[in-house]
Amino acid sequence: MVSLIRYLFLLSLVVFTACGKNEFNLEFQLATDVTENYNVNYYASDTKGGRTIQAVASVREGKCDLKGYTKRPTIVYITQRASVLPLVIYAERNNKIEISGENKDPLDWEVRGNLINETLSEWRIENKEIMVKCTPDSVNKAVGSFVEENPENPVSTILMLCYFNRKVQERRYEELMGMLKGDAKDPEWLGMIGRTDQIYHSYSYPARLESMVMRSAKKGGDTLFIDHKNPIFLLFWETGYTNRKVIIDSIKSLEKEFPDSLRIIADVCLDIDSIGWKNAMKKDSLFKEMKRFWSPTGLTDPTMMKFKVTAIPYYIVFNKEGVQSYRGTELSDAITEYRTLFNSKDSTLNP
Repeated sequence: MVSLIRYLFLLSLVVFTACGKNEFNLEFQLATDVTENYNVNYYASDTKGGRTIQAVASVREGKCDLKGYTKRPTIVYITQRASVLPLVIYAERNNKIEISGENKDPLDWEVRGNLINETLSEWRIENKEIMVKCTPDSVNKAVGSFVEENPENPVSTILMLCYFNRKVQERRYEELMGMLKGDAKDPEWLGMIGRTDQIYHSYSYPARLESMVMRSAKKGGDTLFIDHKNPIFLLFWETGYTNRKVIIDSIKSLEKEFPDSLRIIADVCLDIDSIGWKNAMKKDSLFKEMKRFWSPTGLTDPTMMKFKVTAIPYYIVFNKEGVQSYRGTELSDAITEYRTLFNSKDSTLNP
């Protein structure tokens, strides 16, 4: 009897120790003709911090068991050399994650082990064609549809952070992130991603323009402000951009299209060197009424941070009340919005 009790006690210790390990397992069960090496990346963290782990899953004849290490839940990315978008997996300590598929493309695989992975797999396979083509607008649209229908589901957060292309549709990104609620808005999801550019309290729509004071080509300093009558077109740029002539020609077309007394167009150069900025302006031959600003500290300038400029070149169109009605990297979309506001009887748009 004593021996039995001792045995059960020792067994419970073994089970407890095993359950307490900061590990998870990726178990590959693919078609037997799949022999391939896959890159595996994830962010392993605990209360003291974290680090990015890079590993390789060596699948041989469809089989591979790979052990991962983390104390907190994490997001695992699996890619092969031909992949554009990764296979995204949610993993917790002690998870056994089963990965199955009939070919070597990770975007085709089914992932089991928890409800989140099953939902991610269902969404990814349903949108496989879009994922393979990797057209940002199409991927963003598919992600957006899921988020709108499932704002409380953490899968929405994962899709936004892992697949949504923020650079091409920043306003839409802000809107969708603002929809998240409940479990989907738990800050812990950001820690799993291991990214510092995502802050939940910043998911409100960026700043309204009232006035902007910066260094200027004309007076050493100048002010851009709303007049409550006309929209504003604002360009952020650097010298050396290969397609700058296209941008300049487009702005010149706006110069011809709208009278001097109505159009408000300005640009901000983000170069460190003022000489390059001034030389570029001389070659532009843009109209005299245009306000030409300079930010020698680039994207770290407080004004740039206020308006959340994230790329170069970048365009923001403000309506007559100073509300941002377009922001992003697409010149044609910015010009279209600017024209729309001009032609609208009421250019006041709600953010």
